[in-house]
Amino acid sequence: LRDPLVTVIVNGFVGIFEEQIRVVGEAAEPRALLYKDSMTLLDVMIEVGGLTEFADGNKTVLVRTEDGEQRQFTLRVDDLLKDGDITANVDMKPGDILIVPESWF
Repeated sequence: LRDPLVTVIVNGFVGIFEEQIRVVGEAAEPRALLYKDSMTLLDVMIEVGGLTEFADGNKTVLVRTEDGEQRQFTLRVDDLLKDGDITANVDMKPGDILIVPESWF
């Protein structure tokens, strides 16, 4: 049996938990976003207002569930936003979680 879907209300919108992308940590405006078709990392970062001055964007972790297994990938958000390195842009999937850590000067 499959777990029941959970409906949540975030920032005034209602959405299925599995259809969201959640951004936590040192994003300028951490929050849950409703997934949109063809959404990319750049789209997500624009929605959350980029990174704080304390963020270590190149150590951002993407947590994604694939085939029932949770996997983690490191993303290069600083390279994408500060250097315009489009090779650092990745496709997002519903249910993704982005964890932006704080930099240790």
